[in-house]
Amino acid sequence: MKVLTIKSVAVLEEKLQLEVHFAFRMEHHTDYVFKPRGARKYSATIVLQDTSQVVQDVVENSTSFPDLEFIVDDLDMEGNNIDRLRIKNGQVVKRLNRGWDWEEIW
Repeated sequence: MKVLTIKSVAVLEEKLQLEVHFAFRMEHHTDYVFKPRGARKYSATIVLQDTSQVVQDVVENSTSFPDLEFIVDDLDMEGNNIDRLRIKNGQVVKRLNRGWDWEEIW
């Protein structure tokens, strides 16, 4: 099982948080209603067997927000491994892969 968390680097207004949520298609993967509450960083966490298609969608659809950066944490609970991607405008600008001994903080 994998746990995928998508976060904005910057604080976003409520309307923009909703736009990000729908652009990244998170409404198809969450079993709750996303409700932004004031200006804060966007964050959504989902649990899936395979996260590859969702990560691909997030990278591709990040072009809708060319000035914003997003962090994607893809946690493989069975493999004790986490991939952290920093995404901006359809590109992965940085990728880290670690086990449970995460050393670098962004």
